[in-house]
Amino acid sequence: MKHLVLATALALGLTACSTPADEPSSQPTTSDTPAATSSASPEPASGFTITSPDFADGEELGDWATANAFGGQCTGDNQNPAFEWTGAPEGTQAYAITMLDRSANNYIHWVQFDIPGDATGMTRGASGDTGGVEGATAQATPGYFGPCPPGPDHSYVFTLYALDAPLGLEAGARFADVKAAIEAHKLAEASITGMRSGPA
Repeated sequence: MKHLVLATALALGLTACSTPADEPSSQPTTSDTPAATSSASPEPASGFTITSPDFADGEELGDWATANAFGGQCTGDNQNPAFEWTGAPEGTQAYAITMLDRSANNYIHWVQFDIPGDATGMTRGASGDTGGVEGATAQATPGYFGPCPPGPDHSYVFTLYALDAPLGLEAGARFADVKAAIEAHKLAEASITGMRSGPA
C-alpha cells in the first residue's frame, strides 16, 4: 500500500513539473517575436519619401517627360522629372531609382543605380548626370525613356530605393539583375506615380 501511495505521489509531482512547458501562451511565441522586433524598424522607412516639383502624386506628366518615339506616337523632350527625397534610413550608402509603366505589364522606362548616398534629389533631365549608373530599359538601351502610351490613363511609378551599399553593376545592366541586387541591399523604398495618356 505504501508503494502505491509513493508511486501516485511521484506521478502527481511529475505532472506538476511538466505544466509550465505545456503552457507557452504565457510566453512570447516565435510568431510574436518578429512582430515585436519589426514594430520598431518601420519608423525610418515610413519617413522616407520622394516628391517632385514637376508633378504631384497621381497627376499628369507634361510633354517634356515623354519620349519622341514610335513614329510620332509621342513627341516630347524625353526628360526625367526632377525629384527630392528625405528621411533616408541610417546607413544609406547609395540610391537606385526605377520607372515602370504599371498599365503595360511593368514596361521598363528607367533604371538608375549607385546614386551617391549623400544625394537628396536630382534635377529635371539629369539622368546620368547625378553620379549614378544607368541600367537598360525595355528598349535595351541605358538611360531614361519617357512615357509613350498608345492609350489613356497609363500609370508610371517612380520608385526610389535607399541601399546599404552601391550595387557595383555595369552601365546597361539588365533590369532583372539590378532588381535582384536592389533587393539584397534595400533599406527602404518610396514611390510616386505620374499619369500620361496617349497617343502624343
